[in-house]
Amino acid sequence: MKITRTFVLSGVALLALSGCSSATPQPEPSPSSSKISYADGLHAKVLSVETANTITVDVDGRTKEVRLLNVVAPTEHNNEFSGSCLVPESTDFLKQKLPEGTEVTLDFDDSRVGSSGYLEAAVYVGDDLINADVVREGFATTTFLSQRDEHYAPVSEAQQEAAREGRGIYSKDVECSLPHAIQLHLDRVHRADDSQNEEERIGLYKSASNFYNTLMSEAKSPDTWVGSIVTLDAVKDQLKELKNALGKNYYDVQGKSEREKQSEANEPIRPGS
Repeated sequence: MKITRTFVLSGVALLALSGCSSATPQPEPSPSSSKISYADGLHAKVLSVETANTITVDVDGRTKEVRLLNVVAPTEHNNEFSGSCLVPESTDFLKQKLPEGTEVTLDFDDSRVGSSGYLEAAVYVGDDLINADVVREGFATTTFLSQRDEHYAPVSEAQQEAAREGRGIYSKDVECSLPHAIQLHLDRVHRADDSQNEEERIGLYKSASNFYNTLMSEAKSPDTWVGSIVTLDAVKDQLKELKNALGKNYYDVQGKSEREKQSEANEPIRPGS
């Protein structure tokens, strides 16, 4: 999606001149003493890529670490579903998009610095929004700070595209992805249906039910923001398929199956009970 923007040249504040004679020559402001104006259209040069959502850039001779606005990258220490999936692959992808020396333009949201403490920006190469590119390939997901986030919409749309096309962390073929985990339990349920071993069958049903219950407890309202919760909105149809496959063999959080609850409801009341 091509985004048309108006570039605003960033200014550099001059050093204040005070207490000096007009005849005294004044030194030129150095990069270290001048202040960066964080306005849309700020030009920078890529020095390195740290993760799928963090880069180091040079701005007028100063080194700044920038986090891609509205983008959440997988990390080795993320315990959320799919949160530690494709970490090196996602970083390599961004390195290919932004090799050292690439000229980029930075746009900012009103908040500019997010809760992480990083300088957060929409990173452009020409009219190409890099934030959306990483998410579109399924190498990262989107997040937001408020309803007024300026760049959330295109990044969220990119995530929905990745989910529809089954790319990256939305692929059933990627072992660390959530869709792969759901499919694995779905296959186990089908295998349980064909099993003659009652103990094995019940174990598979309970395992799939516990997985489903845990997943749903992790996301109280996955549909509140389209694409805002890592992969859950994208796999809601797949989760529904798993629940339907379990049918009466679904076990609730109390460990009771639908079949058991139905049996108890149909049990006749005995005299004196």
